[in-house]
Amino acid sequence: MDFLKVLFMRSKYFYVFLVFLGIVNGFLNTALLIFINSTINKGTMPFAAQYNWMVFLLLMTVSLIVTRTFQSYVIHLTSDINYDFETTILTRLRHASLQDFEKLGNEKVFTAMGDLRVLSNLPEVLMNAINAFVIILCCFSYLFIISVWGALAVLSVMLMLLTFYIVRNKGVEEKLNQLRTLTNDYYRYLNDLLHGFKQFRISTVRKNNIYQYFLEKTLKQGKSLRLSTNIKYMNNELTGSYSWYIVLGCIMFALPKIFHLEGTEVSAFLIAILFLMGPVAVLITLIPTYTNVKIAVTRLDTFSKTIRSQIREEAGAPVEAGAPVVESESTFASFLELSFHDVCYKYANPASQSTFELGPVNLKIGRGEVVFVTGGNGSGKSTFVNLLAGLYRPASGYLALNGERIHEGNYSQYCDLISVIFTDHYLCSENYNDFVLSEENEQLRSCIELMQLEQIVKFDKERNTLQRNLSKGQQKRVAMIYTLLENKEILVLDEWAAEQDPAFRSYFYRTLLPYCKDQGKTIIVITHDDAYFEYADRIIKFDYGKIAFDKKILDASLVGGG
Repeated sequence: MDFLKVLFMRSKYFYVFLVFLGIVNGFLNTALLIFINSTINKGTMPFAAQYNWMVFLLLMTVSLIVTRTFQSYVIHLTSDINYDFETTILTRLRHASLQDFEKLGNEKVFTAMGDLRVLSNLPEVLMNAINAFVIILCCFSYLFIISVWGALAVLSVMLMLLTFYIVRNKGVEEKLNQLRTLTNDYYRYLNDLLHGFKQFRISTVRKNNIYQYFLEKTLKQGKSLRLSTNIKYMNNELTGSYSWYIVLGCIMFALPKIFHLEGTEVSAFLIAILFLMGPVAVLITLIPTYTNVKIAVTRLDTFSKTIRSQIREEAGAPVEAGAPVVESESTFASFLELSFHDVCYKYANPASQSTFELGPVNLKIGRGEVVFVTGGNGSGKSTFVNLLAGLYRPASGYLALNGERIHEGNYSQYCDLISVIFTDHYLCSENYNDFVLSEENEQLRSCIELMQLEQIVKFDKERNTLQRNLSKGQQKRVAMIYTLLENKEILVLDEWAAEQDPAFRSYFYRTLLPYCKDQGKTIIVITHDDAYFEYADRIIKFDYGKIAFDKKILDASLVGGG
């Protein structure tokens, strides 16, 4: 990502304005410097001898107007860039494949958002840098006009002090990075304690170990490192502050003797140095900012490459971020049959350096079937569900609906026929489906009664949502309510009954599944509950990524407890 190129594309006049601001402010600040020096030495401006105060007021007003105008422009530009970039990330997430999202994780998404905010400050940083650089250039040009050797001496002293400051500051930055790592470790241990409190509470060994060898140890290391870092930082800041006194001392005491400068020349040097303090400080603070920008750009490049956008028109051309996504017109009026044709999928786990392969899978699922999918851990059930739900794309082979091949142009329409409740299903904080979640909704009340939650679920009328503070089993029931309200033709339930009590688990297989089937739904249930296999029309067992068998219910006795 070339952010400077992005700036130019976003506003072709940005660099023109930037140069114009630098020239105008450079001229104005130099004029103010000359004006102040002339006034102190009881002189007058060569072009306005009788109107000193008016000239001063005019210069100050022009400088204020120019700076304010450009800064307002930069604020608007920065806001637009930040909005555009965040919209781009959200758009890519909206159309990303599950594979790409799994590679990222939540942390990298939040990090990318933070990196965008770092980059969004770059226009203001560039403006301040150019302004500071021009002022420094003008001030030293003024000093060279007064005394070449005196200006060279001052410049040499300042460069030596600046180099000393930067070298010392690198040590502080290294300490800060170490402290950041320790802080991350500390919060990781604390997160373990908070989320696993019950496990730690019942084990004296675990409880003492996490406190003594992890939390307390990290706190002590952090305290020691923070103390040494703060002292180094204080010493470095004092060095930076008192370096100016060294420069001023050289001007007041050394330059007059070495270069025989007169009092008016010494005062001009002193005023110029006082003018330089602010701009030099700005440039120094840009050093870590530049480092942060480089890191942010690198991470955003990695982010962009990882999360390959799935935004495509049917012709395959990428769509601009924020533009409406053009999908091919749906040909899936209703569901009759779903078929897998030599579908294969390969999953590589970098952590364990292992590879899992599913397939080739060949099967057909007809309308109104109740299919139980079983198999041991790692057999391929979850991968099969992700392929069936359109979250994974086959590495080879294809899926077909009603005999029509499913491709990138119609995957979205295919997915709209499916409702899935995953093992780790998440209940969102808001009603993103635009359901009418009120007591007046008869269909909703019927679903709540069906899920036996009449005395448990509460309505939030203001937010049009249902209560989320429920047990995991109850949350799965609420998810089922939403699924029934969606009223899609294919229903996939990934170990839905695993967190239900025995009575409701029996109710699920004996009553809910037949009810959903009567509603015309095709149901795929991932389950280990072999005691209820009789309620399936068909059982498919996976083993090591292959279909071990695919039998009608009359052959269900062949299925083991897997």
